[in-house]
Amino acid sequence: MRRSETGFTDEAGTLPLGGSDPTQQLPGAPGARLILGRYRMERRLGAGGFGVVWLAWDEKLEREVAVKVIPRERGAGERVEREARAAARLNHPGIVGIYELASDEHDVYLVSELVRGRTLAELTQAGAISDRDVARIGVALCEALEHAHARGVIHRDVKPGNVMVLAEPAAGAGFAKLADFGVAHVATHDPLTRTGDIVGTLAYMAPEQAEGARVTPACDVYSLALTLYEAWTGTNPVKAAGPAATARRLGRPLPSLASMRRDLPVGLCDVMDDALDIDPAFRPDPARLRAELRAVESELTDEGPRRAGHATQGRAADDDAPAAHPVRPLAGRRPGRRAAPGL
Repeated sequence: MRRSETGFTDEAGTLPLGGSDPTQQLPGAPGARLILGRYRMERRLGAGGFGVVWLAWDEKLEREVAVKVIPRERGAGERVEREARAAARLNHPGIVGIYELASDEHDVYLVSELVRGRTLAELTQAGAISDRDVARIGVALCEALEHAHARGVIHRDVKPGNVMVLAEPAAGAGFAKLADFGVAHVATHDPLTRTGDIVGTLAYMAPEQAEGARVTPACDVYSLALTLYEAWTGTNPVKAAGPAATARRLGRPLPSLASMRRDLPVGLCDVMDDALDIDPAFRPDPARLRAELRAVESELTDEGPRRAGHATQGRAADDDAPAAHPVRPLAGRRPGRRAAPGL
């Protein structure tokens, strides 16, 4: 019997099944429809802005896959092709694999690895992830980004909803996977995007990316750091009630991690604050960030979340309690740190 706990990242975020039957929430399953002569569409997992994601059975290789179906009339073919071309360069256990891009007269199909697990967004919201787990996820994602950047691929949309945490990590398969390369930038002589293009998710976007400047690997580092920051604190200080309010916060220096979580190791707080620097030149590369995360992993608790944002709404957790690690001043950033221009 095949397991029912699955998930796949679509444009609207990861679409997990968890313990519920998605066909109860999203009616319209075509039953035993066969596409491309080999994929048996078994169950609808969810829908996003560009199409529908299905759980399917590959009759040729006898395995479960996820199939993203995008109607041709919606004009999303370029985005799907971008995702396929970007992912085709990558072969890493920390990246959701793309198996096939195909089409017929009605639809475009993107066939991918089926990932069993939950998104980091869901785990953070549920308070179901420990500080040590966040560091482990960060290590896995740094390794995935190192692999992608070395092959000229910049993800541009790293966020909690695009991070799958595996329910049962297999040997050598990593602890988490980065999904949805649909807005990735591929460094070629004929780039898919130009300076001035703004794509991604505003609340996790690097300031220079939001301004339409040339994207670099440092953009992914910023987005990853903000993703981990949110997992450790329970809050994203950039995210506001709406897009306009969020845009006004872009480019402002963020509260230091130490001011939000006094109990975290000072070295971790230092490198995280550097990774969130508004100036990309001062951000560490993924290798340095990975090294620091791995170095402090054993110092972090594995007993469950201790989130400042859930209980204090931006204040440091347990203000009157002694710090478990040396505490930096609230400013906690390199001298002369400049705010980037707002949008």
